[in-house]
Amino acid sequence: MNNKTGIKALMVILFIFSIYNVKAQTIDKNSLLKKWDLDTYKIGVKKYPPSKKEKNDYILFKKDMTFISMSDGKMESGAWMLNTNGSYIMMTDDKKEKVKAHIVVLTSVNLVLRFDIKEIREIEVHYAFNL
Repeated sequence: MNNKTGIKALMVILFIFSIYNVKAQTIDKNSLLKKWDLDTYKIGVKKYPPSKKEKNDYILFKKDMTFISMSDGKMESGAWMLNTNGSYIMMTDDKKEKVKAHIVVLTSVNLVLRFDIKEIREIEVHYAFNL
């Protein structure tokens, strides 16, 4: 095996390993238990600030598996559950309407969701935890 082939094989193995590691990360429910303020929207590589109407939007995930959110100035509440295998949150509001939100990023201060709603499926919604 020549040097170039060995390097290519090593790169492929490292790439596969990095993909496996990203998927293997588990999401801790306790990391979600806080108030997440709407920060930005991301479409492709461009970020956009929330509109004036959305300036105070947030999601508060509570330990008792309920949530309160402000969306376009309207208060909503309901129950939520975390699917760690699929890395998504299923929220059911008081009217029994369900919304699935895929977790793209979760750190101690950032939450990025992609909602499973046809019209906005390609938009990443960025939330921030502010002390």
